[in-house]
Amino acid sequence: MSNISVIILAGGAGTRFEPLKGKNLYPFLGEDAFDIHIKQLKAIDVKKTVVVTNSDFSLERPDVTFVKQQGNGMAGAVLTALNEIDPDSELLILNANDYYDDSLISNFAELRPNFLKNNEAALTGHFTEKYFPGGYLIIQDGYIKDIIEKPGEGNEPSNYVNIVFDYFPNSGTLKKFIEEAKSKKDDVYEVALDNMMHSDTKFRLLPYEGPWKTIKYPWHVLDVMDFFLKKIDSRKISPDASVSPHAFINGNVVIEAGVKVFDGAIIKGPCYISKDSIIANGALVRNSMIGENCVIGFATEVARSYIKNDVWLHKNYVGDSILEDNVSLGSNSVTGNLRLDEQDVIKEVNGQKVDTEKNKLGAIIGSDVRIGINVSIMPGVRIGSGSFVGPNVNLEKDLDENRFVRLVQDLEIRENKFDIKSVSRKDIKKNLDFNNREDR
Repeated sequence: MSNISVIILAGGAGTRFEPLKGKNLYPFLGEDAFDIHIKQLKAIDVKKTVVVTNSDFSLERPDVTFVKQQGNGMAGAVLTALNEIDPDSELLILNANDYYDDSLISNFAELRPNFLKNNEAALTGHFTEKYFPGGYLIIQDGYIKDIIEKPGEGNEPSNYVNIVFDYFPNSGTLKKFIEEAKSKKDDVYEVALDNMMHSDTKFRLLPYEGPWKTIKYPWHVLDVMDFFLKKIDSRKISPDASVSPHAFINGNVVIEAGVKVFDGAIIKGPCYISKDSIIANGALVRNSMIGENCVIGFATEVARSYIKNDVWLHKNYVGDSILEDNVSLGSNSVTGNLRLDEQDVIKEVNGQKVDTEKNKLGAIIGSDVRIGINVSIMPGVRIGSGSFVGPNVNLEKDLDENRFVRLVQDLEIRENKFDIKSVSRKDIKKNLDFNNREDR
């Protein structure tokens, strides 16, 4: 029987993810982060899985224990979970919001017996040639000697960025080091690892060169969406879906049960259409994920966008955008997704300017939002949950939760002295008749 326990970290305040909520519960191809990780971990026969959250919630998952975090930072989260785990078991720690392919799991499964035999811990290094603002591993002869946080481009000690997929041969040893670690900053877990590295514990490098996506900011949802869309390798249409013979389905798509695709609709893969959604006449959906019970209405285009559940659209353009639950856009409302200078969209997060590294980024809209007709939403604009935007508004700035925006305009109203009944349309109509035109 396996003796390895797993901690999945799913806490954190999530302020950088606003106006979106619950990044751990964002489904990709119909599965949330917990489903995805638990399915991957079946390859290593896990003894116990503990999920640490920052709230009192649990989901129906077999053999999974949900606990609310006590204490601060990653150290507090790990200690909370360790109270539920056999101190003599092996331990694997991972982040709920990190996504990678199965090769990382298979590589770990292959190397794990040697780690255990030699009583060695292991940290995962993602090979990258492009600078990433994270922790870089200092490596010597296959062993990790230190971690340097955000060294700056050109100062990287290696090509390996640390991602949280940490292995320890003994849970109790890690708990001891965390409890003994001291720091005035929120880095107690990192201090504990450093203390372990300078003790008798050796840390092996677990190399990973495959794709890795993580959700930190709201626009990262689009990166993870793209990661999973690329996994669709065939056309899968549920027998319980209704697809008009006059619709056009191109490329690799997944269309779930209850979906209705009307005459003239176009779905260009890779795409995922979830249960009971409608793709109406003349709609175009491409390189996108559509959630449950959505209506992609007449003459609407959805491009490279993540649409959650119960979203209603009609005669809209939604590009490179994220729309949460229960959002609707009035007719002719559109999302701008490209600046006039075609440069990256810059957003302010917690008082700091952040380069999204996207020159195409549309709207980021929280749940329960209503957008009126003829609204223009500028690139990268965030709209908080529960907000309403009235008709004809040109929205250039972010909008907090529960706000109502309307356009204030002055109308001149006076008596109409022109008698339109005296105007004949016969001459105009004559010019529209090709057979009677003199210039034909």
